[in-house]
Amino acid sequence: MSVNGIEITEIKINPVPKKEGSHLEAFARIVLNGQLCINSIRVVHGKFGPFISFPREFNQKEGKGYNLCYPITKALQDYLSERILRQWRTVSA
Repeated sequence: MSVNGIEITEIKINPVPKKEGSHLEAFARIVLNGQLCINSIRVVHGKFGPFISFPREFNQKEGKGYNLCYPITKALQDYLSERILRQWRTVSA
């Protein structure tokens, strides 16, 4: 399956040891179309269940976070989330 020609061709999940008070479950690495790698996608357990969070950079001077990359369309967001979370559930089971 792909969305507008974008397909995940590789997913690697690295579970994170549980720490008290932390909602971080794992880090994911994906490869799109065998040509673009995105590292440091976080799998986080939130109030309404697990979700993915794309890489961000935090500027301490400004006190702001900036997205480094993220899906622009809802269709792509849903596709990436579904595939990454499905793989995470397989690895964490």
